[in-house]
Amino acid sequence: MSGQTIGPYTITRGIGRGGMGEVFEAQAGDGRRVAVKTMSMPETPDPAARWEAIERFQREARAARSLQHPNIVSVLDVGEDQGRFYIVMEYLDGQSVHDLLEMAGAISVERAKGIIVRVCDALAYAHERQVIHRDIKPHNIMILRDGRAKLTDFGLAAITAETGLTATGTVMGTFCYMSPEQARGQKVDTRSDIFSLGATFYEMISGRRAFAGDTPGAIVASILNDEPPAIPGAPPEVQRVISRCLRKEPEKRFQSAREILAGLSAGATVVDAGAHLTTAAPPEESSAGGKPVSTEVRRQLHVDITCPRCHERWVAGRGTCWKCGAPDPRRTPSRLEQSAQDAILEAVKKMAPRRKKWWQVWR
Repeated sequence: MSGQTIGPYTITRGIGRGGMGEVFEAQAGDGRRVAVKTMSMPETPDPAARWEAIERFQREARAARSLQHPNIVSVLDVGEDQGRFYIVMEYLDGQSVHDLLEMAGAISVERAKGIIVRVCDALAYAHERQVIHRDIKPHNIMILRDGRAKLTDFGLAAITAETGLTATGTVMGTFCYMSPEQARGQKVDTRSDIFSLGATFYEMISGRRAFAGDTPGAIVASILNDEPPAIPGAPPEVQRVISRCLRKEPEKRFQSAREILAGLSAGATVVDAGAHLTTAAPPEESSAGGKPVSTEVRRQLHVDITCPRCHERWVAGRGTCWKCGAPDPRRTPSRLEQSAQDAILEAVKKMAPRRKKWWQVWR
């Protein structure tokens, strides 16, 4: 299709084919490189199937376009050209985690943790906006040349506030990374993404899938009944995080991606049997006894603060706000900065009018 056009975009080359359509590299009118994803219509002439495919594609566009986060691929445009529906996204120059695993076999623990932290932050952002990804897997995590991680392909994303599509009893997603409730065709929530993320994390470190089989049925049976073996050489805290993500019962997993972030942060350990986590904090701030981690500890762990200027949620590990560039409010000022602040305060005190004593007021 090189040289052909879709809407105002000129196709350069094909990139790949997914479950919903084809992806092309294209050039916009202003010369930008973009990725254009077209929708594959069902082969059946059934009008209901065609309607569902169109609705699912449009839902992907709504879900992805509503998410503006540094670790989520940006959707630039949505359109239709001669009956072909398409989504235009930023072009990602890099390779997927799946490609890295194909070349290296496994990823070092520290690098894998860095990738998972960024994906967790993206998932937390999406979940807080009632968007479930539903297809977390190594293929949908892109590593750019500058080291950034991007979560892609909200093709199966569900806006939880909506109903009428993807009903209970319908199995959607990639078999090896499905949660048990997803494999059964039951209604899923954000904790299904937690399970899929755990399966992805397991594969990144071990180099093998957490649940495998020769047929889709065998894979589903493994997901429902088996526990993946421990990863040789993995740090205990990482193994505990993965094991808790892969619990069969949703209520026994981490209840949010923010909890995984806290579990992976420096100085934090996960209580495997409980519903919450505990950190290396003073006794009055710990989560022993089932109490949640205090706000102050969460702030220290970079998981629960917002930018003081634009009020966007802070991205873990950054020295400045990803949106407006404001400096980290938790950073300790240098001696020079502290001296300047003290001098300003002294000058303000001298300029302020002195209040009279009570006996001077009555003179």
